[in-house]
Amino acid sequence: MGKKNRGGIIPYIALKSLSAIVNILPENPSLRMGEAMGRMAYSLSGGLRRRAERNLERAFGNEKSPEEIEAILKAMYRNLGLSFVELLRYRKIDTDYIDSHVEFHGLEHIERGLEKGHGVVLLTAHFGNWELMAMSFAVKGFRLSVVARPIDNIYVDGFINQARTYHGNTVIEKRNALKRLVQVLKNNGIVLVLLDQRASTTEGVVVNFFNIPAPTHKGIAGLVRRTGSTVVPVFMHRTGTWKHRVICRPPVELAITDNREADIVENTQRFATTIEQMIRKYPEEWFWFHSRWERRKKNGNR
Repeated sequence: MGKKNRGGIIPYIALKSLSAIVNILPENPSLRMGEAMGRMAYSLSGGLRRRAERNLERAFGNEKSPEEIEAILKAMYRNLGLSFVELLRYRKIDTDYIDSHVEFHGLEHIERGLEKGHGVVLLTAHFGNWELMAMSFAVKGFRLSVVARPIDNIYVDGFINQARTYHGNTVIEKRNALKRLVQVLKNNGIVLVLLDQRASTTEGVVVNFFNIPAPTHKGIAGLVRRTGSTVVPVFMHRTGTWKHRVICRPPVELAITDNREADIVENTQRFATTIEQMIRKYPEEWFWFHSRWERRKKNGNR
């Protein structure tokens, strides 16, 4: 099965075993377990931690001290540990859970977008607990088509996609997704896109992200120009160990002129700026491991 089954069945068995444990435990002990996993990962993931640290240093320059960056890193690992456990407990997420754990702000922006009849693109990033956010929308009655890259292990990929679709969402594989996305939006559906990873030279345009040139996927800008869809930025922010806030921001104002290519660059920049604004506000909630900018082999930032 090659790269698509990297690691074989062992990671899947470990994942299923851990899932069984956290689902047997009450919520409080299971989340404490997630915090412990976050601390352990911080201690053991030397290479990844250094990459995240370099990315933070590049993004914030002289704005933050080494102590502040270390604090952000520790908080990021904590959030990831908690988010991992919350994902594993996906079967326990229902209306009562969402009502007691998640508050929503700005849902009217999505509702108004749907009233226009051209579909809505939810713009987000690997921020907060993005997996729980997608599930929360489904439980609230907003069924999403989520664009995702397959995980390089068919067993783990199957497990994660089972969690993603359990509440009624649909997963669209990132590769060759355009045709399906157009159909969803033409049917006045909702698409969720994470637009915070580096794009290839053929798939992206270069925009500024933290004042650094960043190759960014241009497909969404082209898609919404074609479909006339509304772009609503959405983010899940952790307000406590068990609590979250989903923030739906006003729609991104799109540049629409006779120059299609210039509009795509401009709108992609607006999307990137929107994501950057949220990361600057809550830097500990972004996934700083990404090689977001261009490859720089000399300093090891890839």
